[in-house]
Amino acid sequence: LGNGRLGALAVTLGIGAALATGIAWAGTAQAETSDSGASASSGSQAGPARSTGSSSKRTSTKSARPSTPPSAASSRIADVDLPSTPKPDTDTGPAVPAATPAAWTALAAARRDIGGSRVQASAAAISSAAAAVPAAAVNIPNRLDSNPVGWVTGQNNSAYPGFNWQQTNNTAGFGIYGTDLGIMWENGLTDKIQLAFGDTFGGPNMTGAWRSNVLLLSTDTNLTNGLSLLQTGYANQFIPSAPGALFPFINSETTIIPTSAISIDDEQYVNYMSVKSWDTPGRWTNNYNAISVYDQDTDKWVLARSTIRSAGWFRSSTPFVPGSQNFQQAAYVLQPESQVPDGGTQYLYAFGTPSGRAGSAYLSRVAADDITDLSKYEYWDGTAWTDKLAYAAPVIGDSTHSAGLIGPLIDWANDPNVFGGMLGGLFGAKTGGNVSEMSVQYNEYLDKYVVLYGNGANNVILRTADTPEGPWSDPVTIATSLQYPGLYAPMIHPWSGTGKLTDSHDDPDVSTLYWNMSLWGNYNVVLMETDLSPLLPSP
Repeated sequence: LGNGRLGALAVTLGIGAALATGIAWAGTAQAETSDSGASASSGSQAGPARSTGSSSKRTSTKSARPSTPPSAASSRIADVDLPSTPKPDTDTGPAVPAATPAAWTALAAARRDIGGSRVQASAAAISSAAAAVPAAAVNIPNRLDSNPVGWVTGQNNSAYPGFNWQQTNNTAGFGIYGTDLGIMWENGLTDKIQLAFGDTFGGPNMTGAWRSNVLLLSTDTNLTNGLSLLQTGYANQFIPSAPGALFPFINSETTIIPTSAISIDDEQYVNYMSVKSWDTPGRWTNNYNAISVYDQDTDKWVLARSTIRSAGWFRSSTPFVPGSQNFQQAAYVLQPESQVPDGGTQYLYAFGTPSGRAGSAYLSRVAADDITDLSKYEYWDGTAWTDKLAYAAPVIGDSTHSAGLIGPLIDWANDPNVFGGMLGGLFGAKTGGNVSEMSVQYNEYLDKYVVLYGNGANNVILRTADTPEGPWSDPVTIATSLQYPGLYAPMIHPWSGTGKLTDSHDDPDVSTLYWNMSLWGNYNVVLMETDLSPLLPSP
């Protein structure tokens, strides 16, 4: 694996992260050298980018969503996160794999990384906060402090770190003892926050009823004392396996993990990866990446086969397309309507990273209404948008030289000028960018795009930009693996900075970035908070 990651034993002893990180904050700049170069080069053409898409897409003049909540007749639609299947103590429930101990040992090695009026008032608060600071150059700090608010999941989080943190929810009622990720998005139809989690277990130490993924709900608008979940009963797996999407005969699938999600025109889309195998620490092999869509008529989540991106040769029944290896995990952000010209196209920006945690972040975009049509996607090549997937260039974390003895061969195989990049499907994606498990939002408080990800030292990094193409700011470290051994997957709460959150006094809470962080020791998710006010321009 890349620099900054050690073996599982070291982290178990609580020392791996310290070795990976070095001295807590002093090594931050050095750890960021691999992911700071791409932002300058790929963002050299920042500003409005030319579009080659059709002009018949969604425009900024579309009708507004009704402000009234769904009627009682639509309550079934409101519960899109609750697949109506029995608990796994029946024959129809998801079964624990036969080779459970070996499978979860592999998971442990790979996933664990070492190393109304209220809204109007809040919007006014955002405006006044920005207006109170004169326009000036922003001196971006190299670090910001973050604090744990409370455990989102778990029943008895007694391991370090987190044994003394508030247990906001006891997830026994969901059949959850341990889980990770907690990817959040707002369901535009119900105005609820939906949270997608990864591999989930009903018992301690990854035992009990296993589900590849589960979906929970929240309507909590005061996160100062934690993120409360709605009690909706046992959590069943919501994204099913799709055996027909795998390559015929020689195939295997270990699990199905959500990577991002978005609500567009009241339709719900969850991006996920089909994992073929858990490999060495921080490395895993995908079969494919795809989108699951909620079907309101059947109350089920369904694979949109048109969205399958095969991770390589002989991985999926959908043929490999060069460049698809770089879009095996996603981070979605919808272009704010305020930035869409009259009559223009509103874009969904989809960042992509390869399988594992060693690659760079790439960028695609598509008219929001065409999210399930891969033929309509465009890719940022460093200076302009192109329809050629293989020519997508890193926007964060430039994988200039892949690691290992065959690193030069991997770099050569991924060159789009060598057999069109087809060999990338055989040798895998380039490494060295060290961008992992991203989340991104347009933050209204900062009036900028904000991205979070894990870097090569397994620290959580924040960066900002005026456009998704960049240039992206210098890295800002907001949590380290020395502070929180075994951290990974920082996932932004979509209401951060929007004016939809309030503090304990019912005043607008606009300057705080709330985000979920997974911790391996307890194998659960904790809500974190970071004050963004130091990122505003100084007087």
